[in-house]
Amino acid sequence: MKKILSIIGLAAATLAGIQAQTIWNYDFGTGSGTFNTASSASTTFLPTPPVNGGTARVRVGSGGGSFNLENPGSSLGSGSELRIVAPTSTSVNKFSIYDYTSAATTFSISYDLRLSGGDSGTFYFFMGDGTTFSDNSGFNGSQVFTGIQWQYGASGAIITNVRNGGNWVTTGLSGTPFAQDTNYTVQVIGNNSASSINYNQGGVNTLAANTWDLWIGGTKVGNNLAKAQLADAANIDSFMFYGINSTGNVANLTVDNISYANYAVPEPQTWFLIGLGAAIGLWNLRRRRVGGV
Repeated sequence: MKKILSIIGLAAATLAGIQAQTIWNYDFGTGSGTFNTASSASTTFLPTPPVNGGTARVRVGSGGGSFNLENPGSSLGSGSELRIVAPTSTSVNKFSIYDYTSAATTFSISYDLRLSGGDSGTFYFFMGDGTTFSDNSGFNGSQVFTGIQWQYGASGAIITNVRNGGNWVTTGLSGTPFAQDTNYTVQVIGNNSASSINYNQGGVNTLAANTWDLWIGGTKVGNNLAKAQLADAANIDSFMFYGINSTGNVANLTVDNISYANYAVPEPQTWFLIGLGAAIGLWNLRRRRVGGV
């Protein structure tokens, strides 16, 4: 019995340690600067992500636009923000963080977002795995699990689509989730495993196999959304934002306070078991010390 209690306690402590080690927070620091060299890329312009948090990269295409570290920015948070200006062509302007460690089939990511600038252009957000997150080309659908598309329209409108298989659709989204000149906190939780999972966000949520949920400001606006074309059970270790086709380079996307992890947030029952196991382990250790057994 003593060995069982010790094993439970050790397992709980180990699980808690793993959870703590696989969350990365990235907020662009406090510096400022602009990267706008046509048809070029850099892995040194942006601050380095936390240990094991992947490689940060920006790429400017041949259609103008830029990446701008601004402090102060548009009030997404303290310190610097990254403002991306879209190019006039399909030669993408791309920001990515790719190949973070311990890739897994489940993930969560949150970030603060602001879309602004005018009535022309398209921005994207993608999660997945593959060279599409570190090359100079548009996205490769077979390497994408989650895809969000923001199309800029007249009078501050944003048409939001999600990637369903090989198509862009509005299916599954509640209302009109995004508009220009508004600050949002966006959270995506994904499951590319063969079984459903539970996570805690405003209560217990069940996420079906090969689907993802979209939250904005603490409200779920997309439930069990179909994934794109990434293979079933493939691990996910990269994400990116990029813009294209903005006449006059008017479309802007500003992002800050990125938090990403290679697991979904545990449901309350899991945290209860973790706490119970840790408590049992500590009780057993104390009993051994006091009683000499």
